[in-house]
Amino acid sequence: MDKKIQTQIDIEGLRKKLLKQTEQHKNAPKRIKVGIEGDAKTGKTGLAMDMTKKTFYLDVDNGSRPTWKANHNSTDRIIIYNPAATDEETGEFLPYQTQGNIRSFIALAKETAKTEEIVFVWDGVDTWLDYCTLYMTGMETSRMRPMKTAKQQDWFHRNQPFREVMKEVEAIDCDQIYITHTKPPFRDEPPSPIWNRWDSHLWTVLQTTQRNTQKGMEYFVTVKSSKYNPSLLGKRVSFLSVNRTGEVIWTGFKELKEGNV
Repeated sequence: MDKKIQTQIDIEGLRKKLLKQTEQHKNAPKRIKVGIEGDAKTGKTGLAMDMTKKTFYLDVDNGSRPTWKANHNSTDRIIIYNPAATDEETGEFLPYQTQGNIRSFIALAKETAKTEEIVFVWDGVDTWLDYCTLYMTGMETSRMRPMKTAKQQDWFHRNQPFREVMKEVEAIDCDQIYITHTKPPFRDEPPSPIWNRWDSHLWTVLQTTQRNTQKGMEYFVTVKSSKYNPSLLGKRVSFLSVNRTGEVIWTGFKELKEGNV
C-alpha cells in the first residue's frame, strides 16, 4: 500500500479502533511485568521462582539450577532452559543458534499460555545484551578483535536483536519477570542496573540487596517503581535471612508472589 495512503488522517477509522482497544483494555486480565535488579547472589532468582503458577524460566545467565534443586526440590512447576549453544568440536559459542533456542523457548511458552496461566522469567537481561554485542561489526564468534565503534549505526546490530527477541516475550499474555545485574561503579558513578532501556517497558522494578548483621546475613527487596500499586514505592522488606548457625529463613515478598506489585 502507498505510504501516503497509510499515513493519511482517518478520524472515523480511529474511533472504531479506540472503541475496540478500550474494550480490550477493560477485559484484559491483570498481569505483572516486573524487573528485578541487583548484585550477584542477592536473591533475585529466589524471588522469581517463588510463584505458584507454572514458570518458564529462561536461564540465560546459567545460574538458576542450584536454587531450583536446593530450594524447590527440582519441581516440575518450574521449567528451566539454558539456551547457550556451542560447537561440539571447538566449544565455540554460537550466538545465532542461541538466539534460535531462545525464540523457540518463547514460542513454547506462548503456546502454553493459550491454555493455562504461566509466568515467564528472563534471567540475564545483561547477558543477553553481551550476546547481542557479538553481532556488532560482524564479530559473531568469541574470538573478538579489539574494536572501536565508529558509527552510530553499528549499535543497531546489537540493539535490534536485543529488543526484537525480548518483544516476543512481551507479547505473551502472561505474567513476566526480567532479571539483570548491576554493573560496578565507575569513577564517581554509582553502580547501575544493566537494562539497555528495557526498564521503560516494565510496570514494576524491584531492587535486591544483602547485609551482614550480628545474627548473620539478611536479604532485602526494595520497590523502586510500581504502576499498579504506587503505595508500595520505597517499601523495603527482608525476604531471606541466614543466621550464624546456618538456619535459612525464607519469608519471600508477598506482594510479588500474589501479583500485587
